[in-house]
Amino acid sequence: MAVSVRLAGYNLDADLLTQTTELLRMLKARAEASSSSSPTATDAREILELIQERISSDITIEAFTPETLSAAYARISRDPKHVTELRRAARVSVVRARKSNENIIFGLGHASVAEHAVFNFDISGISRLASEVLQSHRLLSFTEKSQRYVTIGEDYIVPPEALCGNLESAFREFIPELFAGYAEIYQALREQLLTGRSEHLKKAEISLVEGRAKEDARYLLPLACSTQMGVTMNARNAEHVIADFSDHPLAEIRALGAAIRKAIDGLAPSLVKYITRGDYPRKNHERLAELTAAAARSKNPEFFNGPSLRVIAATQEGEAVVLRALAFSHGGRLWQDTQQAIAAGESQKLWIELFRAIGPHDVLPREFELISITFEAEVSAACFGQLKRHRMMTLLHQQYIEADGAVIPPSIREAGLDEPFHKAIGKSVEMAKQMRGISPLLAPYLLTNAHRKRVVMQVNARELYHFARLRCDEHAQWEIRMLADMMIAEAMKFWPNVMKLACGKDRFPEVYRKTYGLPEARA
Repeated sequence: MAVSVRLAGYNLDADLLTQTTELLRMLKARAEASSSSSPTATDAREILELIQERISSDITIEAFTPETLSAAYARISRDPKHVTELRRAARVSVVRARKSNENIIFGLGHASVAEHAVFNFDISGISRLASEVLQSHRLLSFTEKSQRYVTIGEDYIVPPEALCGNLESAFREFIPELFAGYAEIYQALREQLLTGRSEHLKKAEISLVEGRAKEDARYLLPLACSTQMGVTMNARNAEHVIADFSDHPLAEIRALGAAIRKAIDGLAPSLVKYITRGDYPRKNHERLAELTAAAARSKNPEFFNGPSLRVIAATQEGEAVVLRALAFSHGGRLWQDTQQAIAAGESQKLWIELFRAIGPHDVLPREFELISITFEAEVSAACFGQLKRHRMMTLLHQQYIEADGAVIPPSIREAGLDEPFHKAIGKSVEMAKQMRGISPLLAPYLLTNAHRKRVVMQVNARELYHFARLRCDEHAQWEIRMLADMMIAEAMKFWPNVMKLACGKDRFPEVYRKTYGLPEARA
């Protein structure tokens, strides 16, 4: 399956849409009136004349571009006219609007103007490995097909680099074995979970059980498995993505960047302009990789029951930092004087007041962003698929290496399915090793969702609360829930008062009552 990027939508001036809608309504009414009698050539001519008149007076075909919004908003800072008039002027003269964009965005360097133009894309025919690269651009919005909820058929990507010699045959011979292993384990888990219960369960409950079976069976799906997603990005980030992908080592990523470029080609030329780049930073990264490379890890891969986690660093006296920040924001003091606002023995009262009446969906104040904690972890590709969605944290990660081991879901051990799981993972490792000797870039495609990668995460306390609410919750995927619980437990050691209410949404009312002895928090 080839990479497919289809432009699904983009933002337009609302007045232009209103004028177009009014014209369509008028044409519909005129057509219905004509159809009630015998339509004549005169009727058709009048309709065409009406279209021509309205287009000449109100609607400019060229104005169907998001560039006019960027051009109008760019003029706000230096033109006394009302913003509505600026929008009208941009619609009337798109050529002038584009010239203005190029001058302000690329000439003066006000690149944020391009963020007013937004595009939506249907993206399909890419691998899960490629989706990680796309989603590493933290300012995009994306919704991807979930392997937790959708039964996956044998649908995978053979990388363009493999379409030569015996590499393609190696992909096509082995990857179906992983899909067969996925189907086998899914059916076995499903049957075990439903045995003796199916006749007593409702349809929704059966779907929930099937979802649990899919959630763990997917650990055998290859990273070459194809996926699809809806992606939204503004013009500034579209330019960044296209430029970043233009020299990517993987042909699949280069093809994805080219497809995004083609999808918006000609639609916003004054906003998406610099879409290639020189040696920086790709060559720098290659040289750094050579200078800092570790010895190859050749150990036999191990199996793990979940993620591992270590604390690298944490803000010392973080609780005092938060309280001083609150005193700065609310007390009108210089930072050097904020310590005086926190009288000895009074800090607990401050914490009580800070969290009073907070609910599970409320965000903490920005003062919590001044303290952070940094973790090193090893997580499976399945867990990383959830982790990478938290784009406000700083997330560094290494490539997938077969020697880093794999995670086996507890349900697979409990069901006695260790042997087929180990066998499939072992074969995946051997195939990846063989591929690495021929083409190192292609080896990760042959690994699975079970295989681990190393990550470093730096997260501030405010974002850690958001992470806990979502990922410590009972509805979260089991491995990232385990990771989240470990992260909160470690952060609690440094900042017990800061992290008192860091838990999943499902446990929040109980934790609130036990911690403060106050009436139950808002749901």
